[in-house]
Amino acid sequence: MITSPRNPHIQSLRALARRKDRTEQGRAVVTGVRLVDAVLRYGAGVEEVLALADPGPGRAVVEEAHRRGIPVRWVSGRVLESLADVKTPQPVAAVVVLPPVVPLETVGWQRLVVADGLQDPRNVGALVRTAHAAGFDALAVLPNTADPFHPAAVRASAGSCFALRIASARPQDVLARGRVWLADPSGEVDYREADYRPPVALVFGSEAAGARHVWPGARTVRIPVAGAESLNVNAAAAVLCYEARRAWTP
Repeated sequence: MITSPRNPHIQSLRALARRKDRTEQGRAVVTGVRLVDAVLRYGAGVEEVLALADPGPGRAVVEEAHRRGIPVRWVSGRVLESLADVKTPQPVAAVVVLPPVVPLETVGWQRLVVADGLQDPRNVGALVRTAHAAGFDALAVLPNTADPFHPAAVRASAGSCFALRIASARPQDVLARGRVWLADPSGEVDYREADYRPPVALVFGSEAAGARHVWPGARTVRIPVAGAESLNVNAAAAVLCYEARRAWTP
């Protein structure tokens, strides 16, 4: 059993909290029963599972790892705490191979969500989760957007970042394929009247500054609100993504 966070192997895993190390190694640490279970269900490559000697609610996850032949390393609570991005004690963690972020032109998408300049990784993660739940093909991440595999983004995505295709893109890559709707509180078209026929992309920028890049030829779509100035980006994404899904359903 590993009991010290200073163990060389644990220190190497703690380094994966940095984007540079995650990107170079193509690995990340996910913590918590629900996240590790989601990673296993989505078929992500799991290098090893780390668990308490008595994992409690994580016992089923440990048993599934054993069944799949995934190495299980027993560690102390202090070790797991040093790897977690939240303060709540976690009985299990996993070292996961990150799926590649591919150029958008290699993805044959019909329904796309685009993150343009979102700085909070939790918002990016929530956007991934919404796009996955609503049946979109992929999520495109533009430059100067938070890492979709930041620990906070992974947690906010509930593991969907290991199931939904994630691509890198520029505005012209998206505009070249289909119609583009840019979410904007002052948008020209009411979201209930927009044309969501595929191929279609929904673009979401930051709540404070909107989309970071210029989108020549794209149209803007608004969600009317009765009281508040506007919806936050996650609420707006849920409304627009599910309105698009409704439009696709016969």
